[in-house]
Amino acid sequence: MFAPVVDGRSLPTDPFDPVAPRLSEHVPLLIGTVETEVTFFPGQMLDPMDAQQLHARIKRILMHASDADVDRVIDAYRAGRPHDSNTDLYLIMASDATFRAGVVLEAERKAAQHGAPVYQYYFTWRSPVRGGKLRSFHTVEIPFVFDNVDAAQSMTGTGHDRYLLASRMSGAWTAFARSGNPNHSLLPSWTPFDDPRRATMIFNDECRLVDDPYGAEQRLLRSLQARA
Repeated sequence: MFAPVVDGRSLPTDPFDPVAPRLSEHVPLLIGTVETEVTFFPGQMLDPMDAQQLHARIKRILMHASDADVDRVIDAYRAGRPHDSNTDLYLIMASDATFRAGVVLEAERKAAQHGAPVYQYYFTWRSPVRGGKLRSFHTVEIPFVFDNVDAAQSMTGTGHDRYLLASRMSGAWTAFARSGNPNHSLLPSWTPFDDPRRATMIFNDECRLVDDPYGAEQRLLRSLQARA
C-alpha cells in the first residue's frame, strides 16, 4: 500500500492500531470524509451501470464474499439511498470500503479514550463540474473549509449556493482551531462523536447533525471486508 510503514525505528508503532495514541489523548480531533471520495482518481467508472455490473464491482471490493452477501450489502445500501443510481451506490460503497472505513475507525478509537472530544463530519454536497459526474469527490471540501470557493471554480462550479456552505464550514474549522470546539452560530449544535450515538455533522446545502448516518450498511460492508 502507499502508506507509512511501521519499521520499529522511524515509525515504532501504528498510530491508531490497536488503540488511539496516548501522545494526543488530550488533543481534540476533527475528522471526516466526503461521500464519493473515489471519483477523484483517474479511470474511475462514472457512467451508468446496470445491476449486473454493480454486483461485479462490489464483488471485487469484497473479494471472497459470496454472491448472496454481495446482494445483501447492495440491498442494504439501496434501502438507505432509494433514489441513488447504481453508479452512485458503487461509488459510495467503494469510498466507504476505503476512505470512510479508516476515518470511522479512527473516530471510534479516539472516542474510546475519553480524553478529548472527536467531531466527525460527512460531506455530501455534490459538485456540478463535469456534468455532476464527480459528485462529492476527494478534496472537494477543502475550498469550503478555507472559504475560497471562487479560487476553486474548477472544483466547485460557480453556483451561489457555495457561499453559505463555505461560511458554515470555514466558521467551524476556525472555531475548532481556536478552541477545539467547531460550534458557531451558522451551524446546528455539533456534539462530539461517541458510542452509541455516533453524532456526525452532514455538510450540504442543509447542514444537520445526524446520529450514525448510514451506519448499519457501513458496518455490514466492513464486516464482509474483514471476512474477506
